[in-house]
Amino acid sequence: MYNGVPNTPINVVAVPPPTPTSIDVDDVQGDVLVGLQKNSQTFMFFQINDVATFKTVLRADIARRLTMTRLVVAREFQVRDAKFRSGPVAAGKPAPLPLVGVNVGFTSAGIKKLVPDANLGDASFAAGASTQAKGLGDPVDGNGNLTTWLAPYTSGAIDGVLSVTGGDDDAVANEVTVIHGLLDPVVTFGPIEQGAVRPGEFRGHEHFGFSDGISQPAPSALGLIPFPGQQEVAAGFFVFGYDQSPATATRWMKNGSFMVFRRLKQLVPEFAAALQSAAGSLGTDADLLGARMMGRWKSGAPATLTPLQDDPAFGADATKNNDFDFSGDQVQRKCPYGAHIRKMNPRVDLTGKQADISPRRILRAGIPFGPELTDAESTSGSTTSERGLLFVCYQTSIANQFEFLQASWANNTGFVPGKTRPDETKAAVTVGFDPIIGQNGAGPARTRFTDEAVPNFPVGNTRTTFDQATDVVVPEGGVYLFVPSLTAIVTVLST
Repeated sequence: MYNGVPNTPINVVAVPPPTPTSIDVDDVQGDVLVGLQKNSQTFMFFQINDVATFKTVLRADIARRLTMTRLVVAREFQVRDAKFRSGPVAAGKPAPLPLVGVNVGFTSAGIKKLVPDANLGDASFAAGASTQAKGLGDPVDGNGNLTTWLAPYTSGAIDGVLSVTGGDDDAVANEVTVIHGLLDPVVTFGPIEQGAVRPGEFRGHEHFGFSDGISQPAPSALGLIPFPGQQEVAAGFFVFGYDQSPATATRWMKNGSFMVFRRLKQLVPEFAAALQSAAGSLGTDADLLGARMMGRWKSGAPATLTPLQDDPAFGADATKNNDFDFSGDQVQRKCPYGAHIRKMNPRVDLTGKQADISPRRILRAGIPFGPELTDAESTSGSTTSERGLLFVCYQTSIANQFEFLQASWANNTGFVPGKTRPDETKAAVTVGFDPIIGQNGAGPARTRFTDEAVPNFPVGNTRTTFDQATDVVVPEGGVYLFVPSLTAIVTVLST
């Protein structure tokens, strides 16, 4: 299973029939809790032109094409079995299973076209992603206008998205063609975003080269067995109608979830050049510096357990690579307080209680986009072809989960609070920005710093900072959506 991020396994057990205390796996769309299987993915954003006809097509045609959670879990066994099947295949590897998946979500504007008096009770969802982006630190001009967002995402013309996934580009393209035939000209499609798992040895890695998706939470009541170190979190933080979910403004929100989509451009050669330059100035190694910025080596091996060199076997072992809580590294000798994975999941750093972090967790389901880095780009240190991450996450409160993580943790130089230097002074540390996704909205220079770029391991008290002047993750657009249950689709939204 990929946890929504390709090549990231989880333990899978059979899902029993729903009970009053378990997830209704036949009603929750498949990408929300487990993640649609994907080697390729197309996001078909759309604007509804003919509401009555759209409702008819949604109920009669689209609803039956949707992939629900029970099928996604069942497909995990197909994926597992395919890895062991025999027979000659190209390059000695099994041909990908088609495993086409389809999910649908709607913006606030789209929901109101279908149910004019609808109120989903989430102020951020109602306001929309472009309105909220300034508060996330996205670049703006002197008038508060977004400067890096692409026009389709600022136009307000998006009512929803159909997400199509599959084992290869052809499987996805065939389903996209079918959907076009069903909905054109009932809707106007655009923008269309296409992502794909990176090839070969880079599978499961984002474009900076780091293994992605390792520290996903495990939703409770779903029948999945967490790996060591994987936090089990109440399902209500990800899907409505279960323990810990917010009170809903309307009963048909049950088994639905809020989806955040962000188009994040990654400046890969610029990031590599910045690491090389800083490593030279600081007298350290660029790969080590990168691992300290991320909190993991590119293999996925955590810096807090392998502080001085990568260990690919450790990084690939799902029973080990997430089994830590930072309790043994309270003076950041092994992993900086501001490292990306430490900022986004501080574990015991925050108050010493893992449970306090549960309300902030999200389920990620993104996929890379764009071509592989060329030799010319690496040599020049400059991006010529766009690439990055089509970020997706699910939660039941956009403000308390996604937005809180970005604004109050990633962009907050004082988070995690109460940290000190590893010397006799015990001086307070200003942790700095998340060096990967942190955005300095104070601008205009937007320079970000992270404390203790050079390790003080196993002993030492060298004072260093990593100052990053260039945005290496550039937000180019975003959409807030509600991913409704199958029941809501056929009984409310399409009637």
